[in-house]
Amino acid sequence: MDENKKWMHKETERQRRQEMGKLCNNLRSLLPLEYIKGKRSTSDHVHEAMNYINHLQDKVKQLQEKRDALLKVSNNLSSIENESSSATHLPPLVLVHPFPGGLEIICSHSFRKSAFPMSRLLDILHKEGLNVVNTTSIRRDGRFIHTIQSEDPNHSNMIDTDYSELQIKITEALSSSSLQETLPEPENC
Repeated sequence: MDENKKWMHKETERQRRQEMGKLCNNLRSLLPLEYIKGKRSTSDHVHEAMNYINHLQDKVKQLQEKRDALLKVSNNLSSIENESSSATHLPPLVLVHPFPGGLEIICSHSFRKSAFPMSRLLDILHKEGLNVVNTTSIRRDGRFIHTIQSEDPNHSNMIDTDYSELQIKITEALSSSSLQETLPEPENC
């Protein structure tokens, strides 16, 4: 009887170790390579998995903050559209954010105050090394709203990049255009 109990205990322990090994291999396969450099112990992989989860949680917080900022800008654009008479008096608005494979830039400016040719905006992006892949422009309630999607062949991880400088350059270009003489009709984009 004691032999049977010992054998059962050994077999149960062997199955438990096999199951733990499979689970650790599955966990390891879910981690990016930078978290599993070289051959490490199981406890190292569990520790790195915790680090990766913390990293992802930080990213989620950052993306939530960006989403909230986008929602705020979207709400501002909606209120601009709803208040057409006051929309022409608002300053230019620029939003730059990553999207899969590149950047999306949204610009809104009054066309009653000045003409801002799309070519100037595209020239700024070209000088930044961005390849424009798609543009859309609409004219609504006294404002142009341009949406430009571009790719950056030099940056593989665009989510971690700060685009505030590009946003400032575009805003300054739109603002300097607004300070020019008022034109009766804008150039077509």
